[in-house]
Amino acid sequence: MLRLLVALDFSDCSPLTLHTALEVAARGAPAELHVMTVIAPDPDDLASMSSSEHACDELRRLVETERGHHGHSADVRLQFSAHPGSSPAEIIVAHARAIRADAVVVGTHGRRGLDRLLLGSVAEAVVRHAPCSVLTVKPPLRHIHSD
Repeated sequence: MLRLLVALDFSDCSPLTLHTALEVAARGAPAELHVMTVIAPDPDDLASMSSSEHACDELRRLVETERGHHGHSADVRLQFSAHPGSSPAEIIVAHARAIRADAVVVGTHGRRGLDRLLLGSVAEAVVRHAPCSVLTVKPPLRHIHSD
């Protein structure tokens, strides 16, 4: 069974990243798709569990919307998780190891030059450190220029 980890950040690129992951999973069906996000810790939020639950609910809605629009295979088992932390790449890589992912699917924001150097690149760090193959999904060109 193919086991994919798809990391989403709720950016404009997330629907395309999810669509790509569902397409790959459907080709490898039966498959498991582990849909995850990393949520920034909020020191004022003592109920971080509710933040994680809310993020998982949002991931489920995103998946159901994507499946509804494109009719993706039902032979894909879905699991959802939200991980608090300030280092998304490290958390994604650790989760890929923990679930023994065959591949990670992650979106890029299409940043260039100084923006990329200042902000870092989660996708690049995941590519460098993941224990498996990584599929990066670029946003459509119009999204790159609007950032």
